[in-house]
Amino acid sequence: MGYHEWHARPGYYRDVVRHFEPGSRLLDVGCGTGWLSEDFPAYVGLDHVPAAVDAARERGVDVRLVDLEQPLPLPDASFDGVVLKDVLEHLLDPAAVVGETLRVLRPGGRVFASSPDAQRWAWHDYTHRRPWTRTAMRRIFADHGFEVLRVSYESVAPGTGIVSGWFPRKRRPRVLALLAWLPWWRRNVWILARRPES
Repeated sequence: MGYHEWHARPGYYRDVVRHFEPGSRLLDVGCGTGWLSEDFPAYVGLDHVPAAVDAARERGVDVRLVDLEQPLPLPDASFDGVVLKDVLEHLLDPAAVVGETLRVLRPGGRVFASSPDAQRWAWHDYTHRRPWTRTAMRRIFADHGFEVLRVSYESVAPGTGIVSGWFPRKRRPRVLALLAWLPWWRRNVWILARRPES
């Protein structure tokens, strides 16, 4: 099983999509096979893995092969929302991608980003270059001109996606959200931020 096969649509997908209006024009950076396209008809995905891009295109999803370490090949202020789910930890220069995110967002547009917390487990994935803390996540977005709306933790303990999928809300159960605040619990840091209106 390849990397993108075990990063398919999680059972807690509404923990991501709830931050955007249903008709939003959404950019998904590091999109894998583009599972977010199921919720946003005006969807564009970017990824650097040819196999993932091909798999998405076979399903008719607008996913483009790009080098995420280069400027995004997209016009200014062209998206209502951007998702950077589990991507910043893989990049040599995450600050450049955050800056590009601000550029492609329309004024008032939102970004949701998540990355592994600075715990030992984060290094088990050999593609990770760095873990994140809430402070670091807040600073990188604030320093690039975003208005930070919320920074928190999300549980990514094994089985979280499966258990979340059993519930009608398709979000992490409250107990898993609370457990994510324990320092030894396997978790991601997530942020919701907005491009200022002016």
